[in-house]
Amino acid sequence: MTENAVRDDASFFARGWVVASPMLERFGLVRARRRLVAGLSGTVVEVGAGSGVTFEHYPPEVTRVVAVEPDPHLRTHARRRAARVAGEGARMSIEVVDAVAEALPLADGEADAVVFGLVLCTVPDVPAALAEARRVLRRGTQDRHGAQERPGAEDRPGGEIRLLEHVRAPGRLGRFADGIAPVWGHVGGGCRPNQDTEALLAAAGFDVAALQTRPFPPVVPLMPMLSGASRPLGTYAP
Repeated sequence: MTENAVRDDASFFARGWVVASPMLERFGLVRARRRLVAGLSGTVVEVGAGSGVTFEHYPPEVTRVVAVEPDPHLRTHARRRAARVAGEGARMSIEVVDAVAEALPLADGEADAVVFGLVLCTVPDVPAALAEARRVLRRGTQDRHGAQERPGAEDRPGGEIRLLEHVRAPGRLGRFADGIAPVWGHVGGGCRPNQDTEALLAAAGFDVAALQTRPFPPVVPLMPMLSGASRPLGTYAP
């Protein structure tokens, strides 16, 4: 795992995010976060866990959350929230770790899901982060013998990624995002308002067919949200 250096602008943004995020949650992020993690189970990696606002929304079938957060200010808040969730009787373990998306602290195939929630826009190397997600995801199994030879045998899909990411808007708004990107990134902890995340996912070998793009109330229509579930293509184990 590579050593993580915390940027000053990211830490500045982190302090503002802790203050602003409760308002965004009331504007609709709460419902979006619930959808983001609904139906998950087993071991989940949450990349860019921030202040830990998603922890309380994980379903009881999730037994372990590895929450990756490189910013020390946000990590402190995340650990407090993890302790609060544990105190409310949640059975899952939450490990808040100092790591980056490009070097996840898990073994190959250890995770059942990887969650990206409003984080890929700030990751310096998105292709590397998606390659890491693919590496740690559990691989599926495929019945190669046919139903007649193995009655009841079924394919088991591999792990999945879950996404809630703002992306570049089409048309004039997209061009406007292109223009403000340098300043926006400077004040927003490296955030890129004009990132084509769907194209990056497709280039990394993920199935993007089921992903949806919809407007999000607080910033309509500048930055629509890309959300849904996606699995790597061709990841069945032999």
